[in-house]
Amino acid sequence: MKLRKIIWLLFALAVLIANVSCSTDVDLFADYKDIPVIYGLLDYNADTNFVRITHAMGFQEDLAAAAQDPSLNNYPGKLDVRITEFRNGDSVRQFVLDTITIHNKQEGTFYAPAQKMYFTTERLHKNTAGAEYSYRLTVVLPNQTVVAEENIAGNDDNPFRTTVVDFSGGTKNIMFYPVKNAGIYEVRLEFIFLEQRTPDAALVRRTFEWPVGTFFGVDLAQHPVDGAYVVRYKAYDFDYAFDEFFGNDTAVPGLTRYLSDYPFRVILTAGGENFTQYMLQNEAQHSSFDPESFHSIIEGACGVFSSKVTKTGKLRPGGTTLPDLLSTNYGFKYVGGDF
Repeated sequence: MKLRKIIWLLFALAVLIANVSCSTDVDLFADYKDIPVIYGLLDYNADTNFVRITHAMGFQEDLAAAAQDPSLNNYPGKLDVRITEFRNGDSVRQFVLDTITIHNKQEGTFYAPAQKMYFTTERLHKNTAGAEYSYRLTVVLPNQTVVAEENIAGNDDNPFRTTVVDFSGGTKNIMFYPVKNAGIYEVRLEFIFLEQRTPDAALVRRTFEWPVGTFFGVDLAQHPVDGAYVVRYKAYDFDYAFDEFFGNDTAVPGLTRYLSDYPFRVILTAGGENFTQYMLQNEAQHSSFDPESFHSIIEGACGVFSSKVTKTGKLRPGGTTLPDLLSTNYGFKYVGGDF
């Protein structure tokens, strides 16, 4: 899907700035209006959750140069930014976000490598059988207060119905159950092995990662199997990427690679309801990252406040996948166990 080109760019804290088309409540170029830009994805598994809060002025001059200037993007000082936690609809606690400067943002449209972020180290809660959690973000700005809310995505349930992965040919399925409060899913496969370059060398854990795709729940729900979503992958596509990953390094004398009982992982990252709606609005009109035409679902601001959760499942090789791996010239040996 073309959506795949943009979703994880956004997940990596790309923000919409300058001439971004927001909700109808925001008039971009009215008297050089100050336009808040807010982006955050809460994750209850994370030690630290970040929210990006910047602003754009409604000027129509050199937008590319403006995006590279922190003084034109950051609010001065520290804003009053709070997150309120709700359990079953009742407010249970509130915490104030502090600021930090990250120094590892890659160069791109926006200034880098240092960027100002708001953060909290308060651990968020996941949904349980008796408690459902939601979070409200409140940002007090010089001339307005912006509020956004989101139900937390995910709980303790294991979503995976698939227990094996099969690359012995043709098109195969990965099946998983819908994640609570989520509506957009990225599916990746990982192939994990131990590598020993020479007989006396140390064992090194290596991982080959292969993206399956990004999917909307509304699309997957059209053809479920016993309540589970089904996404498909082609063995040929995996084989091609697999060969690209290994190249010709098997010519190294004495090289050995060891396989466990579970050499594959399926990684499912599920985006929350607000993020799903945000991407549905934008995918409906645009097939690539076009920051001039993105919408917003935050009233009075650009951007999105939502949640995400990542689930991982171990997979055994199915069909002839294991013997096929062992018959390649890549030096694989099966030793079993789990690593």
